[in-house]
Amino acid sequence: MIKSFIGIVAMADALAAAESPSITGTWNMGLEGDHVIPVALVLKQDGHTLTGTIALPTQNAGSRVEVKLSGDIADGAFKLSGTVEGAKEPTTLAISGKLLDDGSMEGTFEMPGHGHGSMPWTAERLKERK
Repeated sequence: MIKSFIGIVAMADALAAAESPSITGTWNMGLEGDHVIPVALVLKQDGHTLTGTIALPTQNAGSRVEVKLSGDIADGAFKLSGTVEGAKEPTTLAISGKLLDDGSMEGTFEMPGHGHGSMPWTAERLKERK
């Protein structure tokens, strides 16, 4: 009885994951502050687990810092967090967002202590090269 219940739960999880489109891929993200800041966002979805990286610009022109991200996704909505290393003190960032019907994403980006507050963002998936 317990084995069949576990099998049903596993099948329901698999069907739920199959119904939601995957957000795995490379995304061109635009952080919306005083101007739009282009950022590379790379995501990998494994069921409800989400990992990836974000390449944030630094104060040195043309320089970026890559931050590892981890979080979860359910019903097209997700939350990610990561820690920016290398500064005087590590800074935690938080990204929340959702997949839109047109295949793009939108959400908010927060990095406390940097004077930007909560910043809206949008993103479009880059097409894979053949």
